[in-house]
This record gives sequence, C-alpha cells and structure tokens, in this order.
Amino acid sequence: MKLIMNIVKIETKNNQLVVSQFIKIFRQLLATAKNDCFETKGKSFLSEQLMYFINSGQPIEMILPGFPCKSPNTNSKVFGYLPDRGEEIALRNLDDFCEQVRKFYAPGCKFVIFSDGTTFSDLIGVSEETQDKYNIALKNLIKSRHISWESLDSFFSSENGYDNLREELMSQYCSLNKQQVEAQIQNDEEIRQTYQGLKNFLFQDNPWTDSNHPESKKTRLKQSGEFAKIMIQRNDALTKLLSEKFPHHIRLSVHCHNNAGPKFAVHVLPNDYRCITPWHNVVVKTKNNEEILMKREEAEKLPSTAKVLCHQQPWYFIESSEEIWSDCELEIIKPPRTGIRITYQGNDNQRKPDCSCLNSMTLQNLCLEYGFVVLRGFHVDSKEHLVKFSSQFGKPVMWDFGAVHTVRPKKVPDGYIASREAVPLHWDVSMPPPYLEASGRYEDFTPQFFTLYCHQAPASGEGQTTVVDGRRVLENVGSAKIEAWKQVVIDYYTKLTYYGGKGRSYPLIMQHPITGEDILRYQEASTSKLQTFDLSSKSLPQQDFQELIAELQTLVYDDNCLICHDWQQGDLLLIENHYMLHGRTAASDLTDDRELWRVQLLSKDSTQKSVSDFPLTPDLNKVA
Repeated sequence: MKLIMNIVKIETKNNQLVVSQFIKIFRQLLATAKNDCFETKGKSFLSEQLMYFINSGQPIEMILPGFPCKSPNTNSKVFGYLPDRGEEIALRNLDDFCEQVRKFYAPGCKFVIFSDGTTFSDLIGVSEETQDKYNIALKNLIKSRHISWESLDSFFSSENGYDNLREELMSQYCSLNKQQVEAQIQNDEEIRQTYQGLKNFLFQDNPWTDSNHPESKKTRLKQSGEFAKIMIQRNDALTKLLSEKFPHHIRLSVHCHNNAGPKFAVHVLPNDYRCITPWHNVVVKTKNNEEILMKREEAEKLPSTAKVLCHQQPWYFIESSEEIWSDCELEIIKPPRTGIRITYQGNDNQRKPDCSCLNSMTLQNLCLEYGFVVLRGFHVDSKEHLVKFSSQFGKPVMWDFGAVHTVRPKKVPDGYIASREAVPLHWDVSMPPPYLEASGRYEDFTPQFFTLYCHQAPASGEGQTTVVDGRRVLENVGSAKIEAWKQVVIDYYTKLTYYGGKGRSYPLIMQHPITGEDILRYQEASTSKLQTFDLSSKSLPQQDFQELIAELQTLVYDDNCLICHDWQQGDLLLIENHYMLHGRTAASDLTDDRELWRVQLLSKDSTQKSVSDFPLTPDLNKVA
C-alpha cells in the first residue's frame, strides 16, 4: 500500500509539471485583453480541463472555430478568394504549438479546426463553390502533424445544399429568437458591442454593388444590422453544437475574450499578438523580418514593398528600405516554402542593377525561409565582385586555389565535378581536405551559405543544379522516424581531388549549428569510373542499411522535395547549406562551355581561416 501511494504521488507531481509546462507555452498563443483574467481565473479553469486529459493519459484536445473563407472584399482587405501566406503561417503556428506539447507530454496534443464558413457565408455573399475551393486549398496548404478539420457537414447532411445545413443547425440548437436578440442588444453592453462590431464588419465585408444591393449607405447599414442579428443567433446555435459534440475540448477563439474561460482568445500569427485574422487581411513581412497582418489597401500604401507570388497568385508583401524592390517580381518556386526567385523587371535598355543593391539581411532571411534564393536580372562584373557580394553572408572559405571555385568541364577530369557527368547529392565541404578542417567540428568547416553564379549557361535542360529541401524530407517522414534516424551514423569515402581523400562519418540527423533544428545529412553514393563515392554504416546490419538507403533515395527525389534549376546566363543563387542538399544533372558536349563560379561562406563566428586571414591575394582565376 505504501508503494502504491508513492507511485500516486509521483504521477500527481508529473501531471502537475505537464500542466505547468502547457500553460507556459499556451501563454505564447494567448491574446490578452485590457481586462484580462487569465492569471486570476482562466489559468485554474484551463488546469482543470488539462487534468481531464492528463489523468487518463489521453492527448490534450483543443478546438478553434475559424478559417471560414476569405473576405469577399478584394478591393481593400484581401488578395483573392483562396488562402495565402496568412493562413499558411497560422496553420504552421498552431501545428508547431502541438508539436511543442508532444515533446514534454507523450500522448501529444490534437487541434481541431472547425471551419465555420458555412454558418455565415451567405450573409457576406460568398458562394458555396468559392467556400469549397478555399477549404480544399486550405487543407492542402501545409503537411500537418496534429490538425484535423470539422465543419457543419460533419454533423448534418449537405446533400440539399448549405442552406439546409444552416436550417438544421438553427432548428436543433438555436434558443434565441429575433426579439430576444434585440432585447439583449438593448440591455446588455457586451452584446451591444458585439452587435456593433458585427454590423460594421458586415458593412465592410459585403461586396455591395449597385446591381444587387441598395445604393444608400444608410440602407446598407440597416441591412448589415439585420444580418448582424442573424449572426448572433447562428453563433449561439454554433456554440451549443460545439459544446455538445466537443464537451471536453479546450475552446479557443479568434475573437477577443477576457480569458477567464471557457473561451480563450488566441492570436494565430506568432509575431502579431492581436485578435486579427488572415482571412480578413494580408501579410506584410516588415524590415525587421516580422510578419504582421494588415488590410490590403494599407499594405499597398507602404513605401518600397514587393509582392511575393505563389502559384502565380499574390501571397504576401515584403517591406524594404530600397526602392528597387518595387521593380522586382518575387515568386516562390516550390510552394509552400522551397526556393524563391527574385527577378528584376526594370527597363531592358538600362544597365542591369548591381547584385549588391538588394538588402543583404532581407536576402539572408529569405534564404533561411526558403532554403535558396535565385537572383535573375542582376549583374556580377567579376569574380572579385562575386566575393564582395558573397561576403555579406559570411566568411569565404579559402581553398588552396582561392575563394572562388570555377566549375566547368575539363578535357581530362579528375572527378565528376569537373566533368559532364551527373554529380550526386551532397552538402558543400562535407569531405574537406586537412587544411580546411579547423577544429574538426562540423560547424567550423561547413559553410552555412554558398553562392553560385552562372558565367556561361549550359544548354537548356542540361547541367541543371538539383536542390533538395531536407526540411521537406523530414516533414514527410514524421517525428518517430526522425528519432530513429538520430541513431544512424553513415560513413563516407571518396578519393582525393581538391576535396576528399579521407573517410568521414556523419549522423543522418544532426542539429543546425545556429537554429538547433533537426537537419538531414545524407550524401548520395556514386559508382562513376571517374570517382566513386562510397557509403557504409556500423549502426545498422547491412540489409537494414541498404533498405534505409533505398528509402532515402526515394524520399530525396520526391517531387515535393526536389527542384532542378535550369540555368540562365547571369543567374545568381544563394543557398543555405545546412538545410539543403544539391547535385547536378548530366550534360552533353553541347554544355562544354558551362561555367559556374562558387563561393562558400562560413558563419561569421567560425574559427576557420578566411580570405581576410591570408596575406597573399588569392588567384581568383585558377580552376580547381
């Protein structure tokens, strides 16, 4: 009996630690109000809800009504009718919150988003077809680990259309008639404020036109007031439905509350702490690299902004201090966030702008976000110019041939790099010669970034640079497999060319030296007669190792993770070396003139020698 009591005390203590840790990170999600009561009342209310799940070892479950549809006001509020960067960040933020919970509470956290567009869409003039397109795109926006979706048609038949869904909701769950709503508006200050807010929102959101709506503002406001009363009734019914169907779920809201419970107000963007939603606004990435929401018309008035496109659709705005950004088109290469191309679209008769004219911190932040950046339409005068540009992002690696590696086919190649052959996937300076090893630590000889400049373009479709986003690979396999892979170490060997000559061993999963994120460190084998690249492992039996390599090959060449960059003359790439793997496709004799210049860049805190550490001027024209 004594032993049992001790176990109970330990479990109780652990449960309290889980509650404490949950509340600690939940505060980061909470949108606090002036009269906020979370610390005095809401925390204890939330603790009791948490204990329901924790005592029985169940996943913690939360529910958030929201993500209904885009505002129909595309003139001043939003870009269009489909999800954009705002929804992408919001979903990732909520999914990441659940992942944080999983790390200290093994059963994890499940997040239900109840898409409530059907409840109100008819009042703002959004068609069923438009709403359906939004919801389909929304569910495919990110690869979610912890989010599931519900809506009215989860509980009522939608065979007879959305009007029937709303009728079913109201007939079964609404307890307020119109007269009761009007009485509440007259007598209850909080309800009156809610009504005024809804009325103003409906007036701004509705796509009023002369053809199907009254002309006078007074009449339109009156119509908005009537719609606001209906919204209050439907919200009452929806609240009762959610309470019945999700009785134990922690109830979140995108609207302001005092956070005493049972509803808790949350901000869905990590750097925007207001109760403001992406379906009524657009995202602006500020000069400080923070992403906030604002009305489209406000964002368009900001000086020196550029619009980022995704699938040829407006996605978000970037704010900068340089006017040239307004003359650039930015497009995400593989949505939602692998590769971004920046193309100067100025006057063709003018000299191309200097590659250094764009803010280096903005470029670096984009590279960290998207893995690599393509600059197109900018000029690089010389190798010295490329080194100067590249040095904004780190300390150039100093090889015995200099800071710039000229990559072009040799008549008598000593390895696949200097040939027309394909180059297997790898990360840069994975096999350093002894003079580049520095302390021997990964972070001291491995570049964080590198630049590639196309001095002479190959034939179209040949000699492409292949880029694999290791982050997408890890997203696809999930956390359980990542944990298993952390136990795997792969041994690599290749002969000495300008690199190699010594075996190297790397864990398959390492931590990013700066961000601490898990990163994939995998290099592809080669059986080339010019240069083999051998893989082995003492961590696994041979059969298991071969199966792992086969699985990795499938994963890295998945279309969702792989990009083949077709070079154009003058293209300049900035690539994040810890996140990404890269290689090259094979070429024919049509591509013998292909010439790239590469500069590899160590973190500025690295101990390895760089260009500035050497007294002699390097020979920038020497070919490795």
